[in-house]
Parts: sequence; structure tokens; C-alpha cells
Amino acid sequence: MGGERDLIIELSKIFGGVPGQVICGIGDDTAVFGPEENFNLLWTIDSLIEGVHFDLTYTSLRLLGRKALAVNLSDIAAMGGEPQYALLALGWPPARDLQGALELARGMQEMAQENNTAIIGGDTVGSSQGLTLSLTVLGRVKPDELLRRDKARSGDLIYVTGSLGQAAAGLEILRQGLELSEGAKLPLVQSFLDPRPEVAAGRVLAQHHLATSLIDLSDGVASDLYQICLRSQVGAVVEAEHVPIIPAVRKVAALTGKDPLDLALKGGEDYLLLFTSSPDKKYEMQRCFAQANLPEPWCIGSIVSGKGVRLRLPTTEVEISGTGFDHFPAIRP
Repeated sequence: MGGERDLIIELSKIFGGVPGQVICGIGDDTAVFGPEENFNLLWTIDSLIEGVHFDLTYTSLRLLGRKALAVNLSDIAAMGGEPQYALLALGWPPARDLQGALELARGMQEMAQENNTAIIGGDTVGSSQGLTLSLTVLGRVKPDELLRRDKARSGDLIYVTGSLGQAAAGLEILRQGLELSEGAKLPLVQSFLDPRPEVAAGRVLAQHHLATSLIDLSDGVASDLYQICLRSQVGAVVEAEHVPIIPAVRKVAALTGKDPLDLALKGGEDYLLLFTSSPDKKYEMQRCFAQANLPEPWCIGSIVSGKGVRLRLPTTEVEISGTGFDHFPAIRP
């Protein structure tokens, strides 16, 4: 394969044709799509930088492509929306074989197809500082289905859509070469390397008006629930005994000398959904998730008056507000 022009041609083959609403796809100066009435448009952008967000010692380029798109799709899910289109800005080190860029693109296309998303354009540049990826995803949601972070109310229950800490435990396995059985290790490593965006769960919450607020778990419950508290001007109590932690995560915690609650609440990168809901929606929520063949969400606590996030332990309560992952910890106010 030759240079940038050949790369773009090969990428366009991988990403395939465009949906009927797209007027211009890969090959023009911009992507063009027709207007849609009665929907709000959702835009999100996320960047992944080698050495900061990923290490190619741990992951294949195919899995990196899947994850790069998944983290953006998770943002659309966190608004109750449907993803539609994606744009990719790829910074590729010139010394690396361009076949690797195609492997990455194939993984990205797999994730796109799994979530009814079309990759319709972007940019390719040489990068002297390692591999960089920046993805922009466009989604849509009806105005009355839009879910935000600022509508939680005192008395609401707090839910998550799956067990917590698996991605953080998977990262510890990769970093430290921990010895676990294959059956215990594989789902944890997969949770970190190949997260699955909870688009279907977000749509159930939105279509059936089940949630008062919603966020995706990218930085951990301690940080992401705190964002809901800040935006909604409320407090939250998480019940330690109700936090869903599978035995394999507890095993990793024991091997690394960590508290399993720290992995579950502060580890980040689970890309599950955390939402608040009125108690009178409990049984309707169970029914709707069952009808959609989705696991029932876990209730981990409640929204209260006041400020911040507190973890209730058997004999005490501790403040955990904002103690998850932070890109700029040195400048936190």
C-alpha cells in the first residue's frame, strides 16, 4: 500500500457504503446528510492517545478500534439516544506499517455495525508522538426522551446496569500479569479491552421515561455519580452492601492488596450506565428491561438532600465524591 491516498481508499472499502440519508461520505471535503425533523441531534467527541489511554503491549489494533468507537457510543447511550454516524481523525506514525491502520479500522467497523452506526468520513495525518485517535459521533433522540444529568431528585433510587470494577480488575491483570483461572480472567480483561456500550439500555430508559438522570460510567461511580449530584444540586448515598461485585474482581483485589469497593467505585472504564429513577418506576423498569432481554439494573443507593456522594459502610459513612479517575488531578479545585 502506498501513502495517504491509498490508505483513504482502503479505509473507505472497510467502512463500506453509506446509508440513504448520507448525501456525501468519504471522499469529499465534508460528510453531508439530510435533515431529520422531530429529533434533537447529539454530538460527542473523544480522543485516545498512545501512552495515555492505551498501551499496545496489552491490546491489539483491532480491539483498540472497537474500544475507540465504543467509548463514544457510550456517550450517546448516556443521553438515551441512538447513534447514527461517526467521523474518524487518525494520527498514524509514518514508520509503522499502514496495514496496522486497516486492522484498527476493521475493529472499528465491527463495533459500528453492532450498533447501527456508519463511519462516513474524517481525516488522516502523520503523527510523530505515537498513535492518536479522535472520533466524533452523531446521534439523535426525540426531545421528550432526552436524558440529562441535572434532573435527579431527593428520594430517587440509584441504579447501575451491571456489576462494577471488572474493567479496573482487567487492567490490573494486564499490568501485573496476575495468575487467575482462564474463566475468571477472560471476562475481566475483555471488559477493559473490549467494552460494550449500553445503547439498548439507554433506549429503554428513554423510550419508557424510566430515568430522571443518566450518565455513563467512564471514570467510576465515585466521580460520575458526583457529576449528577453537582448538576442536580443533590447528594447521594451508596450502600456498600448493595454494590454488585463479582467474585473474580474480589480475587484481583485480594491479589493486589486493594479494596474491592475501590475497584468497583473508583476504577473507571466500565462503560455501564448509572441512572436515577423514582421508586414508583421500579416494577415498570423490571418489566421493560425483561421485555428487551436486558439484565435487570442493580439498585446501589439513593439520592438525598445535601451535597456530595457518601458510601455507607456497616459502621460508618465516608465521603467519596469525585475520587474516581481524573484526567487533570493536579488542578482539581
